[in-house]
Amino acid sequence: MKRLLIATATIMLISGCMVSQAAAQKRPEVPIMLHPDTEHGTCSIGFQVNAGGATLRSGPGVEYPVIATLKAGHVVAGCNHQNGWEGVIDGQDESCSIGIMVTSARPYEGTCKSGWVEEKALTSIYG
Repeated sequence: MKRLLIATATIMLISGCMVSQAAAQKRPEVPIMLHPDTEHGTCSIGFQVNAGGATLRSGPGVEYPVIATLKAGHVVAGCNHQNGWEGVIDGQDESCSIGIMVTSARPYEGTCKSGWVEEKALTSIYG
């Protein structure tokens, strides 16, 4: 009986880790959109995370899962604004699609983290 309990507990622990890992790799529920901008390129607004840090979420609201925690002073690129939330990409160059030209709106599908941060946790530093 003791072995059965240990085996069951081990399986539950491993499955919990697998679910947590899959959730961490999940794409944002509300995608960050890249929009045409003939003057600056897409996502060309720079934001710095305010004192106290910020939470990167998969959508514009506290009901969305947390993707990452951003430390104070961290810089992200702003792409979208929605109801007091900024859609951002965690990167500052073309490898993250920052400043590229797009001909029509499309969801961000790059390799850099992207998500939503409450605007009150950010200060605009350029763009």
